[in-house]
Formats: sequence, structure tokens, C-alpha cells
Amino acid sequence: MSKIARDITAQKQEEQRKNDFIGMVSHELKTPLTSLTAIIQMAQRKLLQHEEPFLSEAMEKANFQARRMAAMINGFLNLSRLEAGKLLIEKQTFDLDRLLRDILEETRLTVTSHVFSLEECDHITVHADRDKISSVISNLISNAVKYSSKSRLIDIRCKLQNKVVIVSVKDEGMGIQSEDLAHIFDRYYRVETSRTRHISGFGIGLYLSAEIIKRHGGEIWAESELDKGTIFYFSLPIK
Repeated sequence: MSKIARDITAQKQEEQRKNDFIGMVSHELKTPLTSLTAIIQMAQRKLLQHEEPFLSEAMEKANFQARRMAAMINGFLNLSRLEAGKLLIEKQTFDLDRLLRDILEETRLTVTSHVFSLEECDHITVHADRDKISSVISNLISNAVKYSSKSRLIDIRCKLQNKVVIVSVKDEGMGIQSEDLAHIFDRYYRVETSRTRHISGFGIGLYLSAEIIKRHGGEIWAESELDKGTIFYFSLPIK
């Protein structure tokens, strides 16, 4: 029993050291990346009317990659805070419909490979952490883009049901097998098939999204059918 206790303690200490390292590195990377993103965006604006279209397109792609990197770093930071019990939920009242439209408008600027559809939410007001709910929605849309072919439809919807609002993101992608579907919200879990090996990721996006939704008193789940697509849902209570 004493040996088992020592092993568990050592494992916990190793986990803590790993989380501290991830948090420290992620925090240090944010400052230079913020400066780099600002420079890219400034150059992008100056090159909009440039005679050579390649430069403008190159800056647009550079800006997209910088934003992807920022999202990854924020994900690792939030993971580190979550593991340390320091992930704060700062609630405010906001219009969910407005948030969805803002996210989709931003997504359309950087993702031109897919077709996006949004069903209006009739100005549903929620009391939640706007930034963290935004990261959940953005992550679900990003996954839909990654796991579906170009020109496919990604459909975003929300509705009121039994004093909760339910948001859904539907794609027409490759789908998820039932045995994988049960684990997709586990930390570091990635679906490994011959069709997904080329898709980058660390298996923390859905795990973090699930934790954020749980801390809001909501639920998150998915439905999928192979070669027909996946629908991710999450719910938030309405005050």
C-alpha cells in the first residue's frame, strides 16, 4: 500500500510539473505571437490595394496561421489552468445570436473552403463567460472544417428547449465510429484512422470545451454517422 501511495504521489507530481511547464511555455509564447499578428495585420491592410495579388494573399494566409497558433496556445493555457484548478468562469449577460454571427463573420474571412449556414437565434440572452463560450463554438466549427471536404456545408443552429438553449454545429464530413464517439471528449484523445492521420491536433479542444460547458451547468454531446457527418451539441441553462 505504501509503494502504491508513493507511485500515485510521484505520478501526480509529474503531472503537475508537466502542466506547469505547458502553462509557462504557452504564456511566454503569447507575447511574441501577439506582436507578430499585429505586424501581419498591418502589412495585410497596406497590401490590400497592391498591384501584386500574391503579397496580399500571402499576408492573408500568414494571418490565418498566426490565429491558428494563438488558438492552440490559448488552448494549452486553459488546459494548464484547468488542471491547476485555476480556470475562471467570468459570467456576463450577452446575446447568443450576436456572438454566433460575430464568430461566423470572422470565420468566413479566414475559411473560404466551406459553405456556412446560420439559423437565427431570435436574440436569446444567456448569462455565461462570453470568451469561453466563443472558444467552444469556434473549436466546434474548426473541427467541422478539418474533418469535412472542401465546399461542404457547415450548419450552425440554436434553439430554446425546456429552459435551456441548445447550440449545434453540423458537418457533412467523414463521421465518427461509435467506439470513438464515446471517448472524443477525453483528454488527449484523437481518432486515429488512415483518413485522419494527416489532420493536425493535440486532442485537447473537445476536452476543454466539455469542461467549460460543464462548469456552466450545461451538457455537450455528439451524434455521428460514418461518411455522412457529425453533429455536435451543447446546452446552456437560461436564467
